[in-house]
Amino acid sequence: MRRVLWVGLLPTVAALAALVAGVQLAPADERGDLGADRPLQSSIEFVGRSEQVGSSETHFGYVTHIAGVDDGELFSDPNPAARNETTAHLSFFATTTVEQNFMVLPPPAVPSLFDVDSSGMLTFYFSETPPARSFATPGSFATGVAVAANTVRLQDVVAALVGVDPSRGVIDGDGELCQRSSTPFRLGGEVRRLGHEGLLQKFSSHGWTVRTSPSPPQSFTHFGGHTTPVGDARC
Repeated sequence: MRRVLWVGLLPTVAALAALVAGVQLAPADERGDLGADRPLQSSIEFVGRSEQVGSSETHFGYVTHIAGVDDGELFSDPNPAARNETTAHLSFFATTTVEQNFMVLPPPAVPSLFDVDSSGMLTFYFSETPPARSFATPGSFATGVAVAANTVRLQDVVAALVGVDPSRGVIDGDGELCQRSSTPFRLGGEVRRLGHEGLLQKFSSHGWTVRTSPSPPQSFTHFGGHTTPVGDARC
């Protein structure tokens, strides 16, 4: 993601995710109804888009699945065919800065693989009534109540389609989220939390990316992925 080569490959969090944060039931006195009060931590799934201009990257998207939570509760429309960015209750928005990048050059000199590392902050938002989000408007995913803030580190590995179109490539992302805050919200008749302070999560994503300008490097990436809680840490 830097230089005049393939610094057009922004990290996918993917999301960015966005992701992203393990879900747990809030303490019994916060729940507002009956049910088990044992924390339930589980992985989540997400889809999103990243955009890069120079060393600055923006990642945004929405949550599509949380283990242990009915998928229908995550969207305002009960029709599975209508589940998208405009009906999702949980979205994410992140900004990261590229810190370093590496590349592998096959003979004679056309880059075929790129490794891009970046870090920043990622926040999840809850909207009881989802707004008119659009992937053409990144800021529309940063609306609602901020329910979880995380530091994020991303590693994106891009395999450029050398011989076909070197400005396009397949991208695999890995990274970690460390949660700094958690705010309860009501979903499906229960008060829930998206993770907890100090929660450490790993995530992986897969997608495709397109470099739209070599200098300054600009690109966009579409991705999907999931997260898995691995423990606690000092963020």
